[in-house]
Parts: sequence; C-alpha cells; structure tokens
Amino acid sequence: MEISKLVFSCGDKAYTSLFPNNVKNRSLVIFINIVHVIGVVLIQLGLLLPPNMMKYYILYVVFIFISYILLNNRCFMTVLSNYIGKVNYNSLCLKMVDAKFILYIYLFIGIIFHFNPKYSFYSVINIK
Repeated sequence: MEISKLVFSCGDKAYTSLFPNNVKNRSLVIFINIVHVIGVVLIQLGLLLPPNMMKYYILYVVFIFISYILLNNRCFMTVLSNYIGKVNYNSLCLKMVDAKFILYIYLFIGIIFHFNPKYSFYSVINIK
C-alpha cells in the first residue's frame, strides 16, 4: 500500500473513532479522547523532557504497559471511552505487538536518559 494512502486511512480511522458521532455520552467520550490524544503526544514527545522529569515519563510508560497486561492488550483510555460511549472502537492503526515494541524502545531510551542525563535529547538541544 502506498504510504500516503496508509497515512490517510489511518488518520481517518483514528479521527472517526476518537471523535465519533454515534455514541452515548458523546461530550464525555470526546473529552476522554482528547485526554487520550494528549497522553499519546506525551509518549511521543516525552523523550524531550528535562532529565529531572524523565522518571515521571518512565513511570507513565510502565503504567501503560501494566494497563496493557491487566486489560488484555487494550489501552485503558480506549476501554474507558468505549465503556462510557457504549461502543467498541479501536483507534490504533498498528498491530498491538508493533505499538508495544515502539513503547519498549521509548522506555529503554527514557531509562538511558534518566541514568545518563548528559546524553538526553534535552541536554543535547540545550548545549550552552
């Protein structure tokens, strides 16, 4: 599949499931999903945090892994949104195994940055 088609179809699927029209408690579902999006952005950009904040990033990623274990490879925010909306949507476009692999990489890098702050992205970007 062509990359642009893949990105478009994934984005469309994510938008439709994160901001659905045909759910119960729509306002609350949309609020929960906005928080969900913020959480995903935090995962993506968390490696840019200052080294003294990296421990919180690591705890957050570990919490996500624990929730995957407890909820049979489902995101706790997706489960909450689906419960409130009385639907069964999944906005994830990748396979869970791939998403978890990426999360493991982020966790590994976060741990390295925590124990070696001079190598963190934050420290490298803020060289004076």
